[in-house]
Amino acid sequence: MVSYMKKSLGSIAGYGNPDLLPPAEYLAESLCHEDEEVDNCTGCLDPCAEHKEYPSYLNIEMDFPILGSVKPYGRHIIIATGSSDWAKKIEQEQGTFAYSLSKAESNAIQSKTWKNLVTNSSLVSVHSTVTDACDVLILPDNILVANVTADKANDFYQLFVQTDLPTEPIDIDLMKDDSRLGQMKFFKNPYKKLILLCSHKKRDKRCGVTAPILAQEFDHVLREKDIGEYDAAVVMVSHIGGHKIAGNVICYINDGTRGVWYGRVKSCHVRIIVEETIINGKIVKDIYRGAMDNSFEKQVKKSFLKW
Repeated sequence: MVSYMKKSLGSIAGYGNPDLLPPAEYLAESLCHEDEEVDNCTGCLDPCAEHKEYPSYLNIEMDFPILGSVKPYGRHIIIATGSSDWAKKIEQEQGTFAYSLSKAESNAIQSKTWKNLVTNSSLVSVHSTVTDACDVLILPDNILVANVTADKANDFYQLFVQTDLPTEPIDIDLMKDDSRLGQMKFFKNPYKKLILLCSHKKRDKRCGVTAPILAQEFDHVLREKDIGEYDAAVVMVSHIGGHKIAGNVICYINDGTRGVWYGRVKSCHVRIIVEETIINGKIVKDIYRGAMDNSFEKQVKKSFLKW
C-alpha cells in the first residue's frame, strides 16, 4: 500500500513520465529474461551473490519514481580537493574556494537564467603550482583551470561562470590574454569521460557508504576493459541531491557536454553503465534520473522534489 501511494504521488508530481527520457536512439536495450528472478537491467539474480550488497540499514528509497529528479543546471564546477568527504555544506566552510565562489555568485550583479552546480571532488590539484591553489574542472566548457585561489573567486566567476554557455569548443588561446587571469592557467579537460560518485558522508551516510563500494566495482570493470584513468576517471564528489536514492552517479561523456544522472545504482549496475553509457553513449533508462541542461535536443526539464 505504501509503495503504491509513493508511486502514485510521484506520477501526480510528473515523475516517471516517459516524456522525460532522452530520444529513443539514445536508450540502451534492456536485457530480456524469462526468469523472474533475473533483473532485466543488470542480468543479475535478485538477490545477487556475485556483487557486493549495500548494508540493509541504509534505508534507500526504492519506490518513488526517480525519473525527473535532477534539478536543472547549465554548468558544473568541480573543485579538486584531494578528499572524499567534506563539511556538511561546502559553501559555508570559510577559507575554501567553494565558500568564496558562493560569495562571488551571491554578489554578482548580473544573474543567469540557469543554475550552476558546484561540487568538491577527490581530484588532486596536479596542475596548480601556486600555494593554496586548486584545479577546477568546468563543464560543459570542458576546461580545467589551475592556480585558482579563494581570493580570485570574483575573477574566476566573471571569467568562467557568468559567461554564456558554450555552443562550440572553447578557444583556449583566445582567452589566455585576459588580464583578470593573473596566475590562473587553463587547459582542455584531460579526462575524456568522468564518472562522478556522490560520497558526501557528512551530508548523508548513504552516499558515504555506497560510493566506495561503487568505486571499487567501477575500477574493476574499467581495468578489465583496459580503460585508463584519463579515458574514464572515477571521482568522488560532494552532495548533488538524491541521498535517499543512493548510490548516485553522474557520467559526463561527449567531451563533457552530456551529463547523465543515475540513481539507486547498485554494484550490479556498474558493468552496464560502463558498457552502455561510457563506451556506447547510451542511457540505461531503469536507473536514469535526468541530465545536465542541453545534453539532449529538445530536452524536457522537470524537478520539483527536494531530495
